[in-house]
Amino acid sequence: MDVHVERDTFFRAIQLVQNIVEPRQTLPVLSNVLIEANDGELTVTATDLEVGVCVKVPATVQQTGKVTLSAKKLLEIVKELPPKSMALTVQEHAWVFLRCGGASYKLVGLPAEDFPTIQEISGVSVVLAGRAVREMLSRTAFAVSHDETRRVLNGVFFLLQEKDIRCVATDGHRLALAQRDITRGQGTASGIVPRKAVQEIGRVLSGDEEIQLTLSENQFSLRTEKVLLTARLIEGQFLNYEQVIPRQHQKRVLIPREEFAAIIRRVSVLSEERTKPVKIQISTGVMKMTASSPELGEAEEALEVEYDGDEVIIGFNSRYLLEAISPIEMDRISLELKDGLSPGVIKGVGEEDTLCVIMPMRI
Repeated sequence: MDVHVERDTFFRAIQLVQNIVEPRQTLPVLSNVLIEANDGELTVTATDLEVGVCVKVPATVQQTGKVTLSAKKLLEIVKELPPKSMALTVQEHAWVFLRCGGASYKLVGLPAEDFPTIQEISGVSVVLAGRAVREMLSRTAFAVSHDETRRVLNGVFFLLQEKDIRCVATDGHRLALAQRDITRGQGTASGIVPRKAVQEIGRVLSGDEEIQLTLSENQFSLRTEKVLLTARLIEGQFLNYEQVIPRQHQKRVLIPREEFAAIIRRVSVLSEERTKPVKIQISTGVMKMTASSPELGEAEEALEVEYDGDEVIIGFNSRYLLEAISPIEMDRISLELKDGLSPGVIKGVGEEDTLCVIMPMRI
């Protein structure tokens, strides 16, 4: 292999894939990235056998070939190189010569034949804008559970349909759902995409490019013009999320988003540290929020809201409220309630395709 590639382009590719690499691997080759030179492009690949990412960049290929190099050391080296053209040459026994400007390195590689193959999958596919996928995941991924004993909640549930796509996440205390129309689809499929793959999707989607999502029986893939991301789906049945979403609300409060978030942050400073509870008292035209701790004291603040109904008092985890509010871009949000003991539903005003359900706390 003999290839020339711009340092900045190559560095960006390594950055995109290096988060996949786990620092401790039972197979030494999984600590490496696979570098492949083909006609007019260089492909950089990383995998942990659960999630894999391939990134293609333009290059001048004098001789095709492939090799694997330590992901950590390659990133450290390329990060410090000047923004010039780099040369990579593979010699016998997987030795790699790297030259850029006046710097040169001789690196020990491992044979590419030992590296797992990242393949395209076939299944049900949909095409939509990458921006829409980023928005959906920003509105749902925060609710993914970190409790490893409930594996089916450790990812985002994707539902692909002919006209739209849904993403759902829950940790048992809150549930977030986002739905978007698609450019085109070809059937229905669903699966739970693991948390690590969801995090990587946010990194590899940078522009408004069109993307293709595919689900098979046990695999997920995302493809753009230059990136392929694959992941093994989490086995098991996702919960019936439709039953979790309240359908009847006697009380609807319209709240200015930025002011609401600021009050939550200020008041919750004095809430109990582990669950961060705040108490919300809503009456005609006003919302009062309080928090207290025997060790720290009490905090209280009021906010004008649009509400005309019976008084209701309810408690929520303040962190859950902030994580639901933060991705919303609308100036106002709606808090929909049945009573002080039932789940609350948070939406941006005018948004019917995105919501977050939060279970109340006893305070």
